[in-house]
Amino acid sequence: MKPQAFLVGVAVALLASGCTGGALRDRLLRANATPTPIGSEALPARVLAQLRDFDFAVETLRTRYYNPKVLNEAWEREVNQGREAIARSDGESLEPLVSALSAVIEALGDDNTLLLPPSSPQGNTPRYGGIGVLVDMPRPGKDRILVLSVYPDSPAERADIRPHDAIIAIEGEPVTFEQRDTLLARLRGEPGTSVTISVRRPGQGTRTVRLTRQVIEATDFTRYRRIANTDIGYILPAPSQPQRAAEDIADALRALDADAELGGLILDLRVTRSNEFPVEALLRLFVNGRVGWIKQREQFKPLEMRGIAIAGSQEIPLVVLVSELTSGPAEALAGLLQSLGRAYVVGTPTAKQAFFVETFTLPVSRAQLVIPTGEYLDLTRRTWQSSAGVTPNPASDRAWETFTEEDDPHLRLALDLLGAR
Repeated sequence: MKPQAFLVGVAVALLASGCTGGALRDRLLRANATPTPIGSEALPARVLAQLRDFDFAVETLRTRYYNPKVLNEAWEREVNQGREAIARSDGESLEPLVSALSAVIEALGDDNTLLLPPSSPQGNTPRYGGIGVLVDMPRPGKDRILVLSVYPDSPAERADIRPHDAIIAIEGEPVTFEQRDTLLARLRGEPGTSVTISVRRPGQGTRTVRLTRQVIEATDFTRYRRIANTDIGYILPAPSQPQRAAEDIADALRALDADAELGGLILDLRVTRSNEFPVEALLRLFVNGRVGWIKQREQFKPLEMRGIAIAGSQEIPLVVLVSELTSGPAEALAGLLQSLGRAYVVGTPTAKQAFFVETFTLPVSRAQLVIPTGEYLDLTRRTWQSSAGVTPNPASDRAWETFTEEDDPHLRLALDLLGAR
């Protein structure tokens, strides 16, 4: 992502959260920052407060970022330039802080390190004017916006837009990788306004629909069901609510087992890629004892689980579905269960980003720095940060975006492995 686009994105997010302008400046002024002169003159309190956040973020990266090799002279030059830019500012705007941290993060060359606005009060969900889809943005060689999930009672749902669909044009202009940083803003807008998009469904033609934007609550729900005419359960955690996954999957297991014992379970992680996915809580549902390691720089921390059984979860035959979109803790969950022989993994190779991620709150603005501080390893200390990622067994040659829910080759492979009856 380009540094300018990153800056715009964070600034927009901060505005949306209501944490810029007067409210956040008040926080900056109230903070107990220790004034430190830069050069020969003391700086305004607002500038010192921004420097305090900047220095905290930089020191966190220096001491906790998983790959210290990239914290080289070029990166340190970005740090010095950012600090000087903040010191030269008047502190009236957060732009110097956001811009400086954006450049420092960009210099890492790591899309998993993020600067986020202050967290919302517990229970709040993001709201915006839009069409109601969770998407994967264009990638090199893939000029499309891929629909991962559709929010209930949204314009997209009413227009019969579904997961696996690809948005290939907005207002008649083709979607391209080069425009990826502006595309979400074009889909979103004031409630009541309209947007025309062209949608391609796998194996079908392209259609053009006009949608009226509405206020969207960025939330969906965990889907589960018994596969028709089998004793196999299927669970798809809510892609936009990853922090609830452990509780939701436990509830789904109870519901699926209520009428008759399950003969197997399919856990669908093909569009799960959030750093908030609770990998350790989910491991406890399916395994017990030592399951692997977390490597943080040169230190190895054992990953021990005290398992819990819900509706036979410790023994139930298990298949985990993954795809090229699966990343982060969900990728680690699939890899660890596979390495333990606890689950088959079906689909396409994963994103090679099975990081252990931590979130740090900046002391003044309360913005959040999300960084990979380690990586998950199996019991033999093998990593998935390789050219292969988690390799399914059996693997499919069908990418997630090439088929529909009605014609799902990964699901068929999983049912065959579980001996559906």
